[in-house]
Amino acid sequence: MSKRRADLAPESKAAGKQRLTMSDEEAAANEVLLDEMLGGLSESEQNQAVHSVVHGVQTVSDEFLDAHIMLAGLADETEVIAPPEPPELPELSMGELPAELTEDALTTGVELDLSRISITAAQARRMAPLICSNGDLNIIKFAEHELMIGELREEDELEWDSEEYTDIEAIFIAEYVKHTTVLKRLDLARNQIGDDGAFALAAAVSVNPTIEYLNLESNNLSGTGAQPHHVLNDEEHLSAFARGHCG
Repeated sequence: MSKRRADLAPESKAAGKQRLTMSDEEAAANEVLLDEMLGGLSESEQNQAVHSVVHGVQTVSDEFLDAHIMLAGLADETEVIAPPEPPELPELSMGELPAELTEDALTTGVELDLSRISITAAQARRMAPLICSNGDLNIIKFAEHELMIGELREEDELEWDSEEYTDIEAIFIAEYVKHTTVLKRLDLARNQIGDDGAFALAAAVSVNPTIEYLNLESNNLSGTGAQPHHVLNDEEHLSAFARGHCG
């Protein structure tokens, strides 16, 4: 693209800025140049770019304005900021399945009864992907409560505070959170979730931008690493939570 210069003559000065004028021919040439630059932008982006160019005209100290100055201003307004890199996750142990369970029991059926089975966090990490792969599963029964898997798959907002959920339930929930395209808000306040559950939820949050809000107030988090943000309701806090519990 050739450079076009429009010789500008100052008419008056106000607040240290020059008011600049150009001939009709020069104005037409610059308008064509501007249209070429804005052709691929949306209307809002075009308005921002025009503002940038006008601002550049008012503050330029040379006697001319050319395409390079206009492009520089446009680039400042339309720069794309890359999303932050996901945090590096810690090495977490993966246990064997409990002796009472088989892979078939976890991957088939509409109901899973764990009410009489003792499960460690390491075993839960082994079980979670298998459970999540069962598209027919609707409910997991524990000794004192139930985990409604159907709701976890279908609802965009869940208020699961004060349910007495532990790390085991949190690890199962996190596996679904990794893959959901529906759920946006999840309230797990006033449960019994500790660091193992927090690690799992942080890992899920770090790979799924669908989640907008996660509440872990009044759980059993140690806060090791960075101080945890228990209520996560924007990208900055979600990212900080993931860094604090996964980095």
